Amino acid sequence: MSKKCDNTSVAVIVRDPDCRNSSLDRILLIERKIYNPGFALPAGHHDGADTKKAAKNELFEEVGLTALYLLPRLIKTLKNTCKREGGTFHRWIVFEAEKWSGEPAMSEREVKSFVWADKAKIAELARKLEEFISKNGFSLEDLPALIDATNKSEEWKSGPGLEPAMYVLFKELKII
Repeated sequence: MSKKCDNTSVAVIVRDPDCRNSSLDRILLIERKIYNPGFALPAGHHDGADTKKAAKNELFEEVGLTALYLLPRLIKTLKNTCKREGGTFHRWIVFEAEKWSGEPAMSEREVKSFVWADKAKIAELARKLEEFISKNGFSLEDLPALIDATNKSEEWKSGPGLEPAMYVLFKELKII
């Protein structure tokens, strides 16, 4: 039996320190190995922990970075499904790691790759999702169906764009 979904997820924006005060500005994105294929911020379930602690745990678990100071950026509820029992929606809490330490190192279990993505790369990943939506007749309004389709599509898995939920969160955060 799978874990029960707590319907709350945390995500962490990490900016490339080498680009902080330049026009380049890049953020760390991971390509997921397991459920929900696509590029996303380091993120995961809240699992009953303190919200900031959950975000710090996910950041360390997925990319080996230690968040020293987290700033809340967004709270938004989406009808995004998950593989856990009862996962029909998620209350997303997105933080920005204002201070962090370490060097990115991928979780062998969860992360396929990572990239420091600038606005052009993020726009390219967003376009991939938009093309998938258009080609397959989906809509962001029906996030559960779109997520199900990306999880089943071998074409998507071999060359994914932004995860559908991340796309919505990035729009809200004005990242895209």
